[in-house]
Amino acid sequence: MTERIQHIIDGIRLKCKALYSQLESERAIRATQEAELVQLKEENSTLLTEKNELGLEIEKLKSELNTIEKQRIDERESAIHGRNEEIDDLVREIEHCINQLKQ
Repeated sequence: MTERIQHIIDGIRLKCKALYSQLESERAIRATQEAELVQLKEENSTLLTEKNELGLEIEKLKSELNTIEKQRIDERESAIHGRNEEIDDLVREIEHCINQLKQ
């Protein structure tokens, strides 16, 4: 019976060593995964910051584009208004000439 008990104890020791080896392996895997998780969180944070910066840049560019479009519209309207005034002046001058010729 002593031999049988010794055999059982040896079996338990082997299982214990195997389980300890698996535990160490799992701990190493967990440490690697934790390091990867930290790295991914940092990358995520960096990407979110870049996204926010790009969003602000987009808003700034949209604002500049709207300003430029308004300026162009104002310039066109001003040019059209100026041309209309020139045409009105020419029409008045022509009418004045016609009136002069009638006299």
